[in-house]
Amino acid sequence: MNLSKEEQIIYRHFNDMYEMAHKRKIPIYSDFAGLNEIGIVYKMLSDKHVPPDLNNNYITLYGGYEQAERQMICFLPDCYYVEIDKIEFPIACVKIEPVNKKFCDSLNHRDFLGTVMNVGLNRSQIGDIIVKKEEYNGNVSYIGYVFCKNNKAELITDITRVKHTTVSAQITDCKEILFEQEYKEIGGNVPSLRLDAVIAAAIRLSRSKCLTLIRGGSVYLNGRCCMESAEIVSSSDIISIKGYGKYMIGEISSLTRKGRFNIMVRQYI
Repeated sequence: MNLSKEEQIIYRHFNDMYEMAHKRKIPIYSDFAGLNEIGIVYKMLSDKHVPPDLNNNYITLYGGYEQAERQMICFLPDCYYVEIDKIEFPIACVKIEPVNKKFCDSLNHRDFLGTVMNVGLNRSQIGDIIVKKEEYNGNVSYIGYVFCKNNKAELITDITRVKHTTVSAQITDCKEILFEQEYKEIGGNVPSLRLDAVIAAAIRLSRSKCLTLIRGGSVYLNGRCCMESAEIVSSSDIISIKGYGKYMIGEISSLTRKGRFNIMVRQYI
């Protein structure tokens, strides 16, 4: 994984936080990190010769709910045997909903993100944004749940308008959000369970183009950048592909008569 100049800066920043946690003997929390940044922190651990199965002894990830893609990284000091409770992460959730549900624009993730960033936050201070569609007396309204650093939540509660829709914003308990992920199911059969073969079936591209994506660092397997096309995937694995979305490997059935696997891939919507 060759790092750009910007990625090298991120690498050094994570390394400083890692060293600070060990020096001060306390957990240190990062801002929200995306898949690429999370990949960088795993590279840093690899460079420090930390075995992959021991990574959880050095970092813990959480984004406010279990399926979060953007997550904070908690760097753990040596000999820190106390399990980090997820409520300790400095994360808040702000619920933004229309004041009058009869008159609500069709709002999406980009609308809520743009509005939040316009109050003075940068992307690293904002985690995932969940948009829920609700029907009310035949009308459709859209509610946004914005995960953010807890010391920035008050700024978001000042928001009164998203696009042309008047809204109210208030801090809510993350635990109260019942987030049911929606999927689009994609079926197919593959010659093997290699990463390149599986994503070719999922995104309907040739294996040669999928190899280019993998070698270019655009494919993440269970949150880690994977540049090994022969990596074997399993049921419940999560694959994220830059520009193509996020997928969960579902049911894998036995070999067909021609020696191929039937698979079901669920694309996150």
